[in-house]
Amino acid sequence: MLAIAAIASTRFSARFGVPALVLFVGLGVFAGSSGPLGIAFSDYALAYDIGLLALAVILYSGGMETRMRLFQVAIVPAGLLATMGTVVNMAVIGLAAWWLTPLDLIRSLLLGAVLAPTDAAALFSSLKGRGLPSRLRGILETESGTNVPMSLLMTLSLSIAVSTGEVDASGLAVGVIIQLALGAIAGVVLARLLVWLINHLRLEAYGLYPILALSGGLLIYAVTNLIGGNGFLAAYSAGLVVGNARLAHRHAIATFTEALAWGGQILMFMVLGLLVFPERLLTSLGVSLGITAVVLFLARPLAVFGTLGILRSLSLGRYTFSIAERTLLSWAGLKGAVPIILAIIPLSFGIPGAEYVFNVVFVAVIVGTVIQGFTLGPLAQRLGLAVEEPPRSPLRLELGGDAPIGATVMDVYLGADSRAVGARIADLPLPGDVVIAAVLRDGQLVTPRGSTVFRAGDHVYLISDHPDAPTPTAFLPRRLAAKAALDAPTEEPAPEGGGQAASAEGAHVSQA
Repeated sequence: MLAIAAIASTRFSARFGVPALVLFVGLGVFAGSSGPLGIAFSDYALAYDIGLLALAVILYSGGMETRMRLFQVAIVPAGLLATMGTVVNMAVIGLAAWWLTPLDLIRSLLLGAVLAPTDAAALFSSLKGRGLPSRLRGILETESGTNVPMSLLMTLSLSIAVSTGEVDASGLAVGVIIQLALGAIAGVVLARLLVWLINHLRLEAYGLYPILALSGGLLIYAVTNLIGGNGFLAAYSAGLVVGNARLAHRHAIATFTEALAWGGQILMFMVLGLLVFPERLLTSLGVSLGITAVVLFLARPLAVFGTLGILRSLSLGRYTFSIAERTLLSWAGLKGAVPIILAIIPLSFGIPGAEYVFNVVFVAVIVGTVIQGFTLGPLAQRLGLAVEEPPRSPLRLELGGDAPIGATVMDVYLGADSRAVGARIADLPLPGDVVIAAVLRDGQLVTPRGSTVFRAGDHVYLISDHPDAPTPTAFLPRRLAAKAALDAPTEEPAPEGGGQAASAEGAHVSQA
């Protein structure tokens, strides 16, 4: 019943901009021991294990949804935000907590480490349909997929420091470098082996391919942890490699993994909600709201503006972000389940004041996420950064079964300024590896023929043999088509100062 209610609540989330995690957690609180259903649950260790497993699946699925071209453009600024920016967040929140709360300095820094990371699940679900430029969206998604290791290591190290009274700063720095390096390498290498296995293992039952891909992703997460690397970074890296490879049964794998990621979110957030006793939150509500303000208006902006300012100086202006872009990046650093899960670690160590930290973190995450969720879209429009996103087609064509490896169906929406509007199919300069499969017009399928003339509002379905094929210039808006023609001679990614990638506008990709 709770799962059905959680799934139904996503309609409210998508319509009004409320992040799904808030609704899922709310259902957990409703069902908990202090709610009407009265389900007693206080097993922090089980909740922590569920959270770790769900995060691994979410990061794996998020990596599969991230286009490699976008990742390559975003990795440098996102990587600095995930490392240096996370440390700045921890320091600013920790110092503020030292002043606002009864915690000592080391416990205050522990609170800062817990609240420092952004959350992949919150971002992947909240950024869709908000009109954010692909460049900024890529940075936010890549940052959220790679900052968990840093925060986890800082939280563990500070928890050990509180328990033992010793702080090993050099050990923490070395541990971060080793775990991140092993996580990235193991994720990429093992994912390439998984892609080879999926493409060469001829299974009679097609339904086993998604299970194979998911099992492989979880195995990569587990093996990386066993060898001393960071499993979360390995899971995200593996998803990135698998999602951008020429892969058999791509659509079935992607759909199954996305479904499991949503299931993981629902389970994880509801379990975290079950752990909460609302009456205990009231005792620290004022302090929690103060910490929330620090997170939103001080820590995150300092981390973004400072980190990207340093990056601009070191790169001699190659990575340049306007004040409006940095403002939006600052406001879009949504928290989520990650800080709440990290807040369980001090509880598992039996640290005095750990329950106080958990309550403050819970309130800060929920309140901050609600505020950001409602205002992110309007802020992007106010800053002049919102981009018009094409409407999703009511029809989805898919290549199922044993389709050619890497085959892709692209849904291209034709706006009024598209080059194809008013042109016949026979007159379009299409690439040799692209075939027009169907045209959806006013809810009706139109058989594509050479004499068919495209109209504004058409959804055109193209079949290509490559998973990351760009939208043909014949279908792009005129301004992007001209830019693509100028950029055609080079194979390198667009510079950071450039705008939205041409291939990301107006196309939804559904892959076999």
